[in-house]
Amino acid sequence: MKDNTIVIIGASRGIGAALVREYLARGCHVLAASRDLAALEALRGAAPEGMLDVVQCDAAQPGAVRSVLERAEARWPRVDVLLYNAGADHAAWMDTFTAEDFRALLAVNTSGLAEALECSYALFRRQGGGVFAGVSSLADARGYPGSASYCASKAAASTLLEAARAELRQGPIRVLTVRPGFVRTDMTAKNTFPMPLLMEAAEAARIIVRGIERRKSIITFPWPIALATRIIRVLPDRLFAALALRGRRRG
Repeated sequence: MKDNTIVIIGASRGIGAALVREYLARGCHVLAASRDLAALEALRGAAPEGMLDVVQCDAAQPGAVRSVLERAEARWPRVDVLLYNAGADHAAWMDTFTAEDFRALLAVNTSGLAEALECSYALFRRQGGGVFAGVSSLADARGYPGSASYCASKAAASTLLEAARAELRQGPIRVLTVRPGFVRTDMTAKNTFPMPLLMEAAEAARIIVRGIERRKSIITFPWPIALATRIIRVLPDRLFAALALRGRRRG
């Protein structure tokens, strides 16, 4: 992948920042985008000269992702990978659930990803191919108590990516779904329930990059949690609800 150009949306911390470091270590040119410009500048300060460009981007705002890709297209002759990692969470039980919070979460986790998919598809068609990787979650399997909005947004994202992948599977444009389990980030630090097999962001980034290199369609990890979600998908509703409530008591 040396000298490839990688665009990462949601790159200032956690998995996104780890992906920036991983791709830079492999000799790639990286455009990192995030709302937190100061964190991006800190990444650039530690990067090899001329290999990392940064841009402020609020993926929830319409047109923001399009501007990032336009910048990448103006600077480099080709974009090889667009990785959409922007994500938000808002834990809420039904007595604090609001449609307004739900829409705000969808704007980042689903609508922002949809804009990135639309824009990258147009770019990849012009240049004859490319890879779009969207980070969803193993939480897309069912609706977990206290995480209704997050699970719904990730389920929508995974379904969107699945449909695009099926449609484009015989062409030069690849669409991948990344479904991580629990990764140590600022987002998961707020969780009050058990997080089995919690993984470091650097390890997650290595798994994602290897999966893209190996031309996987879906990258899921860690495998024990991924296997568990397969079982959870087919549990009867009453059994799932009882088990999920037991594991997700309010903090």
